[in-house]
Amino acid sequence: MNGRDVEGLRLFVDKLYIAIGKMIRQSGFDRTSVGQVIKVNGDGTYDVVAFSGTFTLPYKQTLKAGDVVRVKLPQNVWKDIYIESVE
Repeated sequence: MNGRDVEGLRLFVDKLYIAIGKMIRQSGFDRTSVGQVIKVNGDGTYDVVAFSGTFTLPYKQTLKAGDVVRVKLPQNVWKDIYIESVE
């Protein structure tokens, strides 16, 4: 192989790596993150830090600020994010 072939392969692998990463981020599979309650709201919702962001999520049980929870993102659909039951 000459230098031109090697450079062509290198470019191909770089583009393939980017495409695969994009497909994984968009694919439909459940994601789970460890989160922490940072604020208790009065309406049965909690502000939770998870997935590198802050979300206001409902939960049936009582939690307090500082509690560590699991946050589920079903099928990678952000509108369906919820605090997973620990019962």
